[in-house]
Amino acid sequence: MRLLCVVILSVTLFCWSQDVKGQGAASPISYERKFSKVELRADFRYLRSILEQEHPGVNWYTSKESMNIAFEDAYKKIADEMTEKDFGLLLKPLVAKIRCGHTDLRFSPETRKWERAKNRSFVLPLGFFIQGDRLFIARNESNDASLVLGSEVLEIEGNTAGKILRTLRKYLPADGYGEAFKDATLEAGFFDEYYLSVFGGKEKYQFSIKNVQGEVKSQILEFKPRVPTGNRPPRLSKEDETQRRLTRLRGLSFPKEVASTALLRISSFSYDDYESFLMTHERFFQEIEQNHAANLIIDLRQNSGGNHEIALDLMKYLMDSTFVLTSHAEAPVMIPSFILNNDVEEQDASRAFSERIVKKCGEGTYCLNVPSVGKHKPYEQYRFKGNLYILIGEQTFSAASSFVASLKEQRKSTLVGRETGGGEAGCNGGIISTVVLPATKLRLQFPHFRITTAVKAPNIGRGVIPNVNVEYTIQERLNKADLELEKTYELIRSAEISKLGH
Repeated sequence: MRLLCVVILSVTLFCWSQDVKGQGAASPISYERKFSKVELRADFRYLRSILEQEHPGVNWYTSKESMNIAFEDAYKKIADEMTEKDFGLLLKPLVAKIRCGHTDLRFSPETRKWERAKNRSFVLPLGFFIQGDRLFIARNESNDASLVLGSEVLEIEGNTAGKILRTLRKYLPADGYGEAFKDATLEAGFFDEYYLSVFGGKEKYQFSIKNVQGEVKSQILEFKPRVPTGNRPPRLSKEDETQRRLTRLRGLSFPKEVASTALLRISSFSYDDYESFLMTHERFFQEIEQNHAANLIIDLRQNSGGNHEIALDLMKYLMDSTFVLTSHAEAPVMIPSFILNNDVEEQDASRAFSERIVKKCGEGTYCLNVPSVGKHKPYEQYRFKGNLYILIGEQTFSAASSFVASLKEQRKSTLVGRETGGGEAGCNGGIISTVVLPATKLRLQFPHFRITTAVKAPNIGRGVIPNVNVEYTIQERLNKADLELEKTYELIRSAEISKLGH
């Protein structure tokens, strides 16, 4: 796997994944197969031992006593026979109770393929905005084109919106105690998948809908996609496609709405797949300096993470003195048992857990020995010394959230938006494996290291809190308003007027 090679050769904190076979020989399975209680209990014990003994943050947010109760409760609910899907739905809330956004349980590729095929006939005809425990129509692909976007969905198939959302959130992983990241995941296209898995699908659904005038109506709706109009755009060349992807990932502009301001938009720390981030950052900050920008806005609202080395290099252009992005990256074991005792598909993962990369740093503690951990010095050339504004939200996660947390701790900056989806204290990640449970073939996404930021305050299980909170109405979301950017422009103008007044 290419990502594995990236970690071994460049020794970064890039979250890479690998598939690890569970104990016992693999055998063909069917999504309809029912596993015996003996097989299910063996898979359960295997899962529990991995999480309890080798997960770096199993008790970071949930006490050992609470996890023990959850383990025992789930174990008692194992039936005499269960399909992979039924067993997975039993275990997913247990794994989510760890409150780690990088730890998740997924169905096998065979079951996922079957579920996708089956659900083509059961597509929900509406897409939703989520506001607290309420659902609002964001997209209408039903047989009733007269439905008004922004109308509130009170019930689906007799279940209230609140009940549906509270149920689905139990199956979703997230860092700490915030729920906004889970809602953002559902809004991003996963509502159908989770709803159909948990509540089941139908060709037609009964909805209770309250329109914008406050009138409540019960309707039976079915999926009826709109027929696309116009010609399909021509296929892009490989070079043009790469440029299109880069444009989506990062970009620098100088907005006309405010003077002496640069806007750096980074939707993912993953553009090293297509270019040298070192050269890109140097070019961006050289251009910022040449344009005499006194204000820099960095938009990380859509950034769900990626390569810590990109975040580290970016910080070198923003800090005035020695700084820390990642203070520690620690694991309870040097080499996980499922790597020692089982085969790793496509790569020999034990190479990645050599003493060159993982070192013992205390009793029962092993540290990831990579360049991005510890203290660093800023760049001298093209360093930005002006006013810094960071746009954040519930989709700011993993490396992006760690970047914001460490930056806020060590540099004067103004954060605008909403609480980040990633934890302020850090996350579990660094190296991520996919462990295959022996019998059912369920996949456990498993992070190896607890990665902590430069934040010194006690960990309260929340994301990074903005200095200026920005909330949207449903109508503002439908209108695709950009309130965070508008608010930041307002702050910059106010600062300029205040400076003139003195």
